Amino acid sequence: MRYAQHCPIALAAEVIGEPWTLLIIRELLRGSTSITDIAAGVPGMSGGLLAKRLRKLETAGVVELRQREAELTESGRELASVVEPLGKWGARRLPPPRHGDLDPALLLRDISRGIDRTTLPARPVAIHFRFTESRGPRWWWLVLSQELAAPTFHDPRLPRAMRIDCTLGALAGVWLGHTDWLDALRDGSIVISGPRTAVRQAIVWIGACPYSTTGSGEPTLSS
Repeated sequence: MRYAQHCPIALAAEVIGEPWTLLIIRELLRGSTSITDIAAGVPGMSGGLLAKRLRKLETAGVVELRQREAELTESGRELASVVEPLGKWGARRLPPPRHGDLDPALLLRDISRGIDRTTLPARPVAIHFRFTESRGPRWWWLVLSQELAAPTFHDPRLPRAMRIDCTLGALAGVWLGHTDWLDALRDGSIVISGPRTAVRQAIVWIGACPYSTTGSGEPTLSS
């Protein structure tokens, strides 16, 4: 889209203001480089449209395209100063996500990418999730080790660190900072079962969204 204005905001909006473009940049800023991985973060987008948007970003000098890969240029990396505050504004000023917008695959994918793997055990373990209502599979596992953090709906046959029964909205709420962990545990929207350390371990491992409305971005469990 062209606005035909001299204003730098209008010129920038011509590059990043089209549908899906900001989400592509979000994926690139979070470390995705393969086209397959970028596509996994924007599942509602067709492959053809993704290719078209990437070519436009390449023309604008925002990304470099190689075979089945894309990487932000220096100019593209500077967009972090635009995208990150936008995410924090959205988390702080807009209502929590609607139930129909929640997808377990995307939610667990985002959670896994934010996990501090230095806090994880050396030997792989799994958190077993049972979503009491969701689109698609209700049983999920988060595979965790110092080398990998990734969701799967296939049983990885690993030692289970804990099991979490919850609604998608409850998990999204504590991760985004809209809900306190203690409140979710008290009202039963999140139930954590496992060793005595399971609750605190789950909170540390899952962490908080970088746009968390808690301000610090650090998850807490009130005593």
